[in-house]
Amino acid sequence: MLLPTNNICYSTVNGPGYRFVLWVQGCKLNCSGCFNPETHSYNSETSKDIKNIASEINSNSLIEGVTISGGEPLDYAIELIELIKMIKPGLTSVIFTGYTIKEIVKDVNKVKLIKSVDMVLAGRYNKKFEHPYLGKKLLNITGRVDSSYFLPKTSIEYSINLNKVTKTGIFKIQ
Repeated sequence: MLLPTNNICYSTVNGPGYRFVLWVQGCKLNCSGCFNPETHSYNSETSKDIKNIASEINSNSLIEGVTISGGEPLDYAIELIELIKMIKPGLTSVIFTGYTIKEIVKDVNKVKLIKSVDMVLAGRYNKKFEHPYLGKKLLNITGRVDSSYFLPKTSIEYSINLNKVTKTGIFKIQ
């Protein structure tokens, strides 16, 4: 099963601890001011097999969890449900989505995905807020992730992955 991806890296600013971070490729929400607009187009040329992604995650004994962002992860609910099932159970999982809770509950696969992870930050990005997490609904599904990590703060990191440099983390949008 293939999953369109924009980037994969390791990070300490996309959730608590040292994390494997996956940005999916494709988002139809196109929130104004989004700081990941390069993830909006639907492009299957960058697809990766979820078995290979799971293998990379499970083979790294240093990571404490997985964060999935995008693009829009919930547009790939079926693929991500399968990926989450393949990940070793001790790892925590966090998803960032632009969908609201009202939108999520209308789709059985989106609900299944949400129920399969530890924490979800849900809701549209709103550039009027000083911090990207403000205005989002935080769902701490299992209690395994410390929600205080997601209090407004600024954390920036640069990831170098092959020929790609990615600025990641939480930073004010000017």
